[in-house]
Amino acid sequence: MIHGFKELASVCYAIAQGHQTVLLRKAGIRESTHESAFQPKSFHLLPTQYHEKGSKTPSQIFPITLRVNLIRTGDLLDWSKIDKLLPLTAYDPKTIREHFDSRDEKLLHFALIQPFSLSPTWNLPNSPTLSGCRSWFDLPPPPPNLTETPVPATEAARQTALILS
Repeated sequence: MIHGFKELASVCYAIAQGHQTVLLRKAGIRESTHESAFQPKSFHLLPTQYHEKGSKTPSQIFPITLRVNLIRTGDLLDWSKIDKLLPLTAYDPKTIREHFDSRDEKLLHFALIQPFSLSPTWNLPNSPTLSGCRSWFDLPPPPPNLTETPVPATEAARQTALILS
């Protein structure tokens, strides 16, 4: 099964540039906190503009340029650790704080990732099966001509790994 995970387009861009190697997640509106945890060991990122700087326009096409492998996952229960991570991400600190404080359980799931850049771009049209406020999706098989290149580790990646160790 091919797994897809919706993420902010700005976060996908930061990952592709090697500036970010962690994903943070609470849960979508229609998901429990448990359902949004990082379970697949490998998945493609579907960049979305939907929550990007207040945008409520759904993406018509998901230009998939990244696949990631999980290095380590867990839960962040301490805001001070999240606060240290935020400068190493493209996430909006205010939004992340709101996610952390929402619901009864004060936590965020994290995934430390190894990203791979895809070429050519896999353009996946939006469809009813890819819509809605969910994090995880089953994807069709990728195009056969897709190649992968590891995104080089940066100082931000090393700092992120240290904070999460």
